[in-house]
Amino acid sequence: MSITHVVAAGDLCLPTIGLLADELVQAFADADAVRLDLSAVATPDLSVVQLVEAARAAAREQDRDFALAAPVGAPFQALLTRAGFLTASDDDVMFWFHGVAVQ
Repeated sequence: MSITHVVAAGDLCLPTIGLLADELVQAFADADAVRLDLSAVATPDLSVVQLVEAARAAAREQDRDFALAAPVGAPFQALLTRAGFLTASDDDVMFWFHGVAVQ
């Protein structure tokens, strides 16, 4: 099984989200599995969550392996809290936080 790693960094927000979207599309075309590393993203906005959720849905529909390379950190935890994802399903907690209890 081939795995492609996609790394996002810096200020990832609506004006720059298209670049990450293009990278994910290419990664899904090139590999059986995709790992997205968001650990270096300093200031995410809701467009990142929307893109990742769309990628998760596409991966499920295509029976593809898609996961985060590591649990998200504090900037994403704050964003996910504001967006209502911390009250979501166990599957969402497993995806975003690798099953680690959110404080």
